[in-house]
Amino acid sequence: MRERSSVVSSAAFAWRSRSASFSLSKSLLISSDDDLVRALRAGEPGAFDAIHHRYHAPLLAFARQMFGGRHHDAEEVVQDAFVRALGALRETDRQMALRPWLYAITRNRALDELRRPQRTLSIAAEDLALPDPGASPPSIVARSEAVAALVADLEDLPTRQRRALVMHELENRPHSQIGRALKVSRGASKALVHRARGSLNARRAG
Repeated sequence: MRERSSVVSSAAFAWRSRSASFSLSKSLLISSDDDLVRALRAGEPGAFDAIHHRYHAPLLAFARQMFGGRHHDAEEVVQDAFVRALGALRETDRQMALRPWLYAITRNRALDELRRPQRTLSIAAEDLALPDPGASPPSIVARSEAVAALVADLEDLPTRQRRALVMHELENRPHSQIGRALKVSRGASKALVHRARGSLNARRAG
């Protein structure tokens, strides 16, 4: 990822340099996501910086959760995601929900990195056991990191199982939301996650 990092850093530096001559206005900082997207496409100075200001920290926290302790990789993925978003926003005028779209770009870039062949599996199958309903936040984060370590195997899962597991374990989304996203019931969402875990455990055991 280091070669790509230099390209990404140069692109990120370019748009930051262009905006260095002004500070973010209060009107931009309190604008809605839709208004910021419209302002960016209209060429308003500071619009993309306002988007970056609003979403950099939460996206970085999300990426760090996926990468575990690999904070440098998380930072590079988020930086790359913003550069990709800047290009995409300028190239199309289609409507979009900015927040989930940025998270999707970040997630996809992180998954690309986690799927690289050199990534090794380093956790035990029992780390993916069904969660304790009374689990503390640290244990939830640990479980998310454990699943991230097995992302290289996720592409072998059926699509809906993979999506359900990623949304539940890496995005910490409830089964009600997962069910709506996949157009299945809450119970079916639980079953998809359970089957996905079982498949990963079986792969580890085999």
